[in-house]
Amino acid sequence: MQQPDWMKRHEGSWERVKEALHRDWDQTRHDLHAGGHELNQKLADTVGQAAGKKSMPPIDVPNPPKIIGRWEDAEIPIGFGYAARRQFGDEFPRWNDALESMLQRFWAAPTPWHDVRHLVRHGYEIKQ
Repeated sequence: MQQPDWMKRHEGSWERVKEALHRDWDQTRHDLHAGGHELNQKLADTVGQAAGKKSMPPIDVPNPPKIIGRWEDAEIPIGFGYAARRQFGDEFPRWNDALESMLQRFWAAPTPWHDVRHLVRHGYEIKQ
């Protein structure tokens, strides 16, 4: 392909993200049983690697597995979700974007919301 001049200006950034997208492509092909390799590559890995914020193993090496963590780290966000359900469950019988947005505003802990969101939701969805 004959590259337009503007493509040449972006070659450096393309080189940075190309390997992350290559890993994502291989993982997708594996997930669809169409070849590829199991690389333990999730969207967050691809985005972080493309931005240079996460390390990228060689193409044939999987990302390290995410360790679930300790109860002490999960207790507060799960408890927050559980209490939120008791407080707001009548108004929000199901988890939705409006509820999440409101709970995110209430979240006042050192751990960022995006790291605990799934735990808060788990606590909210516990049957009472």
